[in-house]
Amino acid sequence: MSDCRIARPRPLTAAPFLAALAVVFGASVVPARAGLFYDATLDLGLRDDARIFLNVTNDYFAPPPAIAVDVLQRCPDPVNDYPVIQLLARTSRRSPQDILRLRLDRESWSDIMFRLNISPAVLFAGLDRDPGPPYGKAWGYWRKHPRGERFEIRDRDVYELAKLQVAAGYHHVRPYTIITERNRGITVEQYVAERNRGRYSKDKSAKGQSRDRGPEKSKGHDKPKGHGHPHDNH
Repeated sequence: MSDCRIARPRPLTAAPFLAALAVVFGASVVPARAGLFYDATLDLGLRDDARIFLNVTNDYFAPPPAIAVDVLQRCPDPVNDYPVIQLLARTSRRSPQDILRLRLDRESWSDIMFRLNISPAVLFAGLDRDPGPPYGKAWGYWRKHPRGERFEIRDRDVYELAKLQVAAGYHHVRPYTIITERNRGITVEQYVAERNRGRYSKDKSAKGQSRDRGPEKSKGHDKPKGHGHPHDNH
C-alpha cells in the first residue's frame, strides 16, 4: 500500500492581518495630522504653488500640528516667513512660537539669528561655490565675512536661502539642482509644487472632506515682498 498522508492545514497567524491593518491605520493617521495644516493653508487663499510649498515645508520639519497652524496663521508673510521660522527653530532648538515672537517684534532675520547665536552657515549648507543670483551676493558676503562677527543680510536673502534649503533637503538633492531650474525661470515654489502636486488636492482636504472654496482670494503672500521691517533693505 502506498503511504498516503493527509496534509494538515497550517495554523492561521495574525501577522498578515496586522501588517495590513498597520498600513491602513498609518495611511489614515498621517493625513489626519496633516489635515489641520492643510486646511489652514486653504484658508490663506494662496495660489497652488505657494500652498503646496507650505505643506511640503511643514512635512519636512514636522512640528506638532496645533503649533504649526498657530504659527502659520500669525505669520506676517506666511510663504516667506514660515520656512525661515521652522529652519531657525530646528537649528536653535527653540520653539517656532519663540522665533515668531521675535519676528512679530519687527526684528530682521539677521538680528534674530544674531540674538539666538545661529550661524549663517545654516542658510548656505551645500553651497561650496558661487550659486549666482539671487543667492550669489549673500553667499559672497558670507564667504568673506569674519567668523564671530555680526552677519547681516537682507530679509529677502534669508527667506530665499531658507526656501532653497527646504526644497533641497526635502527632495534629497543638491541646492545646485534647484538653482539650475531657477536659472530656467522656475521658482523654488514651482519646483516643489510640480513634484508634490498630486499629494495636496485642492478639492478635498487631507481629512477627505470636500471643500467648496470658490474663487481664490489673493492676499499677496504668494510673491516675495517685504513687510516693513526696519532692517529689510529691499
